[in-house]
Amino acid sequence: MKKQTIWISIAIAVVAGLVLFVFLSRDTVSPGRKSLFKKNDNAEQAARKLQETKLTLHQVCRYADSVGIDTTRYAFDASTSSDELNDKISSLLLEVRYGKKPSRLEYSGLKETIDTSWADKGADKFSRALLTQNSEFTPYQQLVGHYQRLRRRAASSPESADSLRLIRQTLNFYRYINRFEPDKFVLVNIPAGELNVFDRSGKRLLPMKVIAGKKDKRTPCMTTYIKGIVAYPYWNVPKGIAINEMLPRIKRDLAYLYNQNLQVLDSRDQEVDPETIDWESLSETNFPYRIRQASGCENSLGLIKFDLANPMAIYLHDTNGRDLFTVTSDRWRSHGCVRVQKPVELANFVLGKQTFDAGFMNRCLINQKPQPLAVPQPFPVFIAYNVADVDSAGALRIYKDVYALELDK
Repeated sequence: MKKQTIWISIAIAVVAGLVLFVFLSRDTVSPGRKSLFKKNDNAEQAARKLQETKLTLHQVCRYADSVGIDTTRYAFDASTSSDELNDKISSLLLEVRYGKKPSRLEYSGLKETIDTSWADKGADKFSRALLTQNSEFTPYQQLVGHYQRLRRRAASSPESADSLRLIRQTLNFYRYINRFEPDKFVLVNIPAGELNVFDRSGKRLLPMKVIAGKKDKRTPCMTTYIKGIVAYPYWNVPKGIAINEMLPRIKRDLAYLYNQNLQVLDSRDQEVDPETIDWESLSETNFPYRIRQASGCENSLGLIKFDLANPMAIYLHDTNGRDLFTVTSDRWRSHGCVRVQKPVELANFVLGKQTFDAGFMNRCLINQKPQPLAVPQPFPVFIAYNVADVDSAGALRIYKDVYALELDK
């Protein structure tokens, strides 16, 4: 019995020793092996992270492609690092929201506000909601729908390719507007011969026809703002028009000046008697005068002028030929400025109050001096050349390329 007790004690001691050895062995793994284990764990985590980032970029590319963005610039391969992938995601997200600057802009007078932190989220905080935050603008949504519809049938309808290209340009323009976050803004679309006032949701608040520049006197595309309104404006004739168009007529018949209610001013802005001028001696290189049309119903600017901030002397204005909005479909016949169909309504909207009544356009008071009116705040204006767009009913419209700007595409 005593021997049996001894053997049991020995067995217990052996088992306890083995348990202690295993326990101690686990805590005495060499630093090298621990480092190896940690490196393996880190490598596995990095590999998973890389795959997640690639998947995110793939998802963003698919969405961007569906709304007309060229995603070939965001391609990646097996050697692309996680940081590079995140940079591509951020850049593409910014393009999804803010577009690219349209190539046809000749003047940018509005300050851009781009929230780069919005896109600096990478794969960690990515969600599909990020992609759709800027898509509430109704014409944009409608145009995306037409783009996706045409893409589905493009394989069997080769003529759709050109329409898709034109739609992509307009979709980019609408994304570009997000850089300015305007609550309300004026949009002049030259090929459509239309002006619309939009709110942030894309509702058309004041649609109207416009007359823009003719083909050889193009209205330039720009981002700008209405900085003031003038009732009974003077028309300060651009020097090119004064010399090339008016001077030959004046030389033929001085009565042209009186018939058009034109005034001749010297370098000190003092009016000069036309009878005292040797008109035959004047030329392109010798013309020390400025010609101005007096205010009134016969003034080429009509009775209301909308001053736009830009260095090209382009503005919106009324016209003394209002019948042109109804008697002809040719609405590209100005020298570059934009004649608007509803100047009173537009002025009252921009001023935010009923400044002009319904009878203002019919009174035509004589001998009026220009009356400047301050606007409550600068009112954003976009002048664009969008050949493809949607109309008020949401239908796709492909307008005439009036300036033939698409021929070399």
